[in-house]
Amino acid sequence: MFTETEPVRVDLTGVRTGGTLRLRGPGDPAALDPSCVDDVASARLTRLYARQLFTYRAEPDARSWQAIAPVPDLAARIPSIYNAGLGASGTTYVVHLRPGARWDTPDLRPVTAHDVVRGIKRLANPVRPPAVLPYFTSTIRGMAEFHAEFVAAAGADPTAAELAAFQDSHEIAGVFALDDESLVFELVRPTLDFISMLALPAVAPAPAEYDAYLPDSPELRQHLRANGPYRVASYVPGRQLVLEPNPAWSQETDPVRRQHLDRVEVGLGAASDPVRLAGLVRSGDADLTWGTRVAEPYTGVPATPLAPLGWRLDPYMIFNLRGDGPLRDRRVREALACAVDKAAVAEAVAGLRTGTVIRVAGAAVPPDNEGHLGADLHPAHSPDRARALLAEAGHAGGLALTAMHLDTPEATAVARTLATDLSRVGVAVRLEALSPARHRARLADPAGAWDLATLSWSPGWLHGNARVFPQALFQSGNPGGYVEPEVDRLIERALGSIDPRRATPLWQEVERRALADLPVVPLLFQTPAVPSPRGSRVRDAIPLPALGFEDDLCVVWLD
Repeated sequence: MFTETEPVRVDLTGVRTGGTLRLRGPGDPAALDPSCVDDVASARLTRLYARQLFTYRAEPDARSWQAIAPVPDLAARIPSIYNAGLGASGTTYVVHLRPGARWDTPDLRPVTAHDVVRGIKRLANPVRPPAVLPYFTSTIRGMAEFHAEFVAAAGADPTAAELAAFQDSHEIAGVFALDDESLVFELVRPTLDFISMLALPAVAPAPAEYDAYLPDSPELRQHLRANGPYRVASYVPGRQLVLEPNPAWSQETDPVRRQHLDRVEVGLGAASDPVRLAGLVRSGDADLTWGTRVAEPYTGVPATPLAPLGWRLDPYMIFNLRGDGPLRDRRVREALACAVDKAAVAEAVAGLRTGTVIRVAGAAVPPDNEGHLGADLHPAHSPDRARALLAEAGHAGGLALTAMHLDTPEATAVARTLATDLSRVGVAVRLEALSPARHRARLADPAGAWDLATLSWSPGWLHGNARVFPQALFQSGNPGGYVEPEVDRLIERALGSIDPRRATPLWQEVERRALADLPVVPLLFQTPAVPSPRGSRVRDAIPLPALGFEDDLCVVWLD
């Protein structure tokens, strides 16, 4: 299915190289520890200093099939039956590392297969696991058991030494190093999207030095190690991340990335208004944005997608179902769903002019992703029904809830719109605006004191991705604590079907069954738009980003 890759040939005619690139955007990234990355904004940064076994080339044309095909990165080649890397049963993968990759340690230590195994183990950490973990616990033999034992052994407040001791004394049955340059993955079942999973940003090798710190802790963020073209020179939380060329990296060992710049300054100040961000770029006070979109000079709402790829569920509302509060009652969740006017949410986002095509979401899987239903599975907007359901559930006198959201202009506008809609049916909402890192930490905390939250979910890969949305949103272990054995059984059936013609309808059934319980309220689908006819220096500065997930344009130039 996937092909080998030659070093990317990028035409740099007329493109400035060297110098300092100034990026401006929101507050601290949700993650800087590669093993904890599950969001696109963080991945744009970690890609510069952390490599994976497989990745994606920086493709100027987001409509090209090469933009969505994984290619070897640290791996020498993609395992297949033709190169003896894939067993006849389709459940054993042998991966050989490309020689020469090194860490930016004082001794320029080589990146080994043991580092890859350590990185896979850190995916299952009980402190800050990435939201993509269920893809792996359901696929790699022994991964689910390793994670369960890790959580049980860690207790409520584990130390870094305790986590490291567990990792050193326990193995994942289906992941092991044959030697320094070769490792084996054994799967529960044949899995056509396994290489795509291994290309996720979180599947990065981890150096032994990381054992001294808790995952993505403030201390680890000050001691990041690099094997990519850049390394972290300095990091001041909430203010600035500075990257410099990594002397341990060499072009001969990396067929995908490039080292064009002398310095990258990533501003981590408070989130700015999209119009102001665009003004900073156009005036020359900043070069590009990261982690947020900028306003475009559209006279109306854009309607033409940049490419038939990368639609995301952005945003959706999630309920905290871990406690015994009123949201455990499905009638209350349906009432809140009925109270929300999704058209008003779309209007609030469109008013920021962030240059995306926007559609009201009736289900969880966006257009141009496998399994998209094209049907509205959610209750219609009806304040009267919302009030009736609240009264039936014993809350005729009203309800008070806490909702947390990112402190970006778009997330704030969405949260205020939701709060206004809910207030009209007697639900008072206290809003909490949080940085990406704090927002993610609160979601991961089982005792987190919140009722509602707004999130977004982007497809981790764009080919054969029917599992990407339903599994992340609805399988046990999701951020809202939704657990339904029947849904989990349906997910197992879908995972067990290797034929996409049979698997995709099963994933659609997972979505239908789960959304009948209303653990989440899909609000909008978004995707980058074709640039305004009036032109935009912000968009036209450099080629389009790989994958088309976001219109954060820095990744191609930095590669």
